[in-house]
Amino acid sequence: MTMDRKTVEKYFKDNKENALKKTGEILKEETTWSSFNGTVGGKNRTYGVELEEHDTPESYIEAWMKGHKRAYYSDDNPSYNKFNRSSHTVHALLQDDFLKEFIVIFLARTYFNNKKVS
Repeated sequence: MTMDRKTVEKYFKDNKENALKKTGEILKEETTWSSFNGTVGGKNRTYGVELEEHDTPESYIEAWMKGHKRAYYSDDNPSYNKFNRSSHTVHALLQDDFLKEFIVIFLARTYFNNKKVS
């Protein structure tokens, strides 16, 4: 299924508050939009993903997920490895089916917003 901007935006708006609440429950701390964006949205460099290199949101999401797995499995000592330790936080979120779907939509939205695709 091809993602379109309108569907992505609707899902995002309809589920944003529930995603923040669920994230807070998993991380056992209050989660604001800024902290969620930092946790998930700030990982392109960490995961070795260049949004500009992708022609579809699906391609970008696939590369991001592969980068996440690479960072997560290479992170031998999360308390001392500052560059990759956030991969454990993201991994915890991805274990929840609802949040995994929301993160996919979040990444698609990021793609559409930064690529200026309609």
